[in-house]
Amino acid sequence: MMEYPKDYKISRLIAKKMIGTILPAEEEKLEAWLKEDVRNGELFQRILEGKNVPDRDLYAERFEVNESWVVIKKQLVEQDKRWSISPWWMGIAASIVLLVGIGLYLGLLRKPAVQEIAQPIARIETGGSKAVLITSSGDKIVLQDTSMQLISLGSGMIARNDGSRVSYEGVGEGDGEDVLAYNTIRVPRGGEYKLFLSDSTEVFLNSGSEIRFPVKFGKSKRDVFLRGEAFFIVKKDASRPFVVNADDKVSVEVLGTQFNLQAYPDKKMVETTLNEGLVRVYDKKQSVKIKPDQQVVYNCEDSKLVVREVDASLYSAWKDGRLVLLNNTLEDIMACLGRWYNIDVFWVNPELKEYHFSGELARYEDFMEILDMLEKATRVHFEVKDRTVFVSKIFK
Repeated sequence: MMEYPKDYKISRLIAKKMIGTILPAEEEKLEAWLKEDVRNGELFQRILEGKNVPDRDLYAERFEVNESWVVIKKQLVEQDKRWSISPWWMGIAASIVLLVGIGLYLGLLRKPAVQEIAQPIARIETGGSKAVLITSSGDKIVLQDTSMQLISLGSGMIARNDGSRVSYEGVGEGDGEDVLAYNTIRVPRGGEYKLFLSDSTEVFLNSGSEIRFPVKFGKSKRDVFLRGEAFFIVKKDASRPFVVNADDKVSVEVLGTQFNLQAYPDKKMVETTLNEGLVRVYDKKQSVKIKPDQQVVYNCEDSKLVVREVDASLYSAWKDGRLVLLNNTLEDIMACLGRWYNIDVFWVNPELKEYHFSGELARYEDFMEILDMLEKATRVHFEVKDRTVFVSKIFK
């Protein structure tokens, strides 16, 4: 089963405990770790009560990445300044999050070097809720307005838009003929949007994605068509299975469940990850069923379906503004950031694409913060010109 190293998990729980955001289930895991070994409790107390850098040094020594720690330790003074308006423990917790979230557990670690971050010519910020609705008649309606919109779709159906989500409302489901009028919602790079279908199914759309769906579902089926990535919370209806057709490659059939589906056209894999319920993933030749915390990976090159065990919540973390890295390549990371921030990437040294990372990133308002953390943890340099990021290797 793919998962974080144990030290990584515990460090995040400690940080959450210190800043007061730990959940009850997470606190139980932390308590269990504390009871495993008396030294764990002593270490936790030193972190909790310590007010200076040496206490953080002691904690960081638990990780088998000493070279990376030596460099990042030199930057803690600067990190403390960033949190100077907060209580002392907020600074320590923030440093722990920074250290273990991106800097300490690297799949391809090289001896790091401190490098200045290039200043952007144009400020690159995360996008917000924005999308375009394309009606069955071809009309294009921008959905990012903050004011309420009521869009008449005919046959008693309306689309209600509030600036961050759109919902379809009107006459009852399944009482019409199976001659359906389809709408499309297209989310650009740098955007995100939430959709309520006419059967009350919820769809969270990620950047650079689009979904084609009936204004009102017919009597016998509920079919939608996805390109990109979306998280679905499907309304249960035993008489009408819900089917997501992923970029003309595979289909996912459910009755009522929660799952994440990633099917970007430029990726070689289509990933279906199940959070709750039961789904069937199939193409014209094969079919598999999966249970919660399982994932089906469809390889577009050999057309094979492979099932693997995962922590499903990590794959849908994007809808909460987090990118969880599980030994991801730098190429995948930059592709995701490209969609989130609507930037292009130029690889000065293409071999850097294969660097691997595990950790966690957030959709910061300032894009440079993410590049800053990546630079501090590895021998990679980022230079931003307009909306293009140049990625090069640090040789010294």
